[in-house]
Amino acid sequence: MRTIYQGRGRILYQPDRGDREREAALVLARRQARTLPDSEAAEVGALFPEWEPGTAYTAGERISDREGRLYRVAQDHVSQADWPMDQVPALYVPLGTTAEEPEAVPEWRQPTGGHDAYQTGDRVLYQGKLYESTMDGNVWAPDTYGWREIER
Repeated sequence: MRTIYQGRGRILYQPDRGDREREAALVLARRQARTLPDSEAAEVGALFPEWEPGTAYTAGERISDREGRLYRVAQDHVSQADWPMDQVPALYVPLGTTAEEPEAVPEWRQPTGGHDAYQTGDRVLYQGKLYESTMDGNVWAPDTYGWREIER
């Protein structure tokens, strides 16, 4: 980044070509991340918008927390500071692995409806075993229907 000094101690930063290339690469990476399935997107969660209080979220949207862990919004709402993502499963569904914890898989939770149902490829731990959903809109327990056990 090139620096240009102006009077009275003010500094104006002028981006150079390298700055513009890095910015363009980040924009491209964010666009491509939106097309990834949840399991792959969770590995690059920091490319998704970071959760902020007072923001209107739409069901199905994917957002990340400060550490880059990815969540799917379960229902339309306006976020509040006293509704933290990791403690309000009715609003935010964790999407598993991250770059920092590639082996992390969330524990299965009973969906309350279609808004927080598991999608094809979602992985969960259930009774000590790893399962992967074989269908969209999956609300069944992994040992009953719509899942396949994954060997670890």
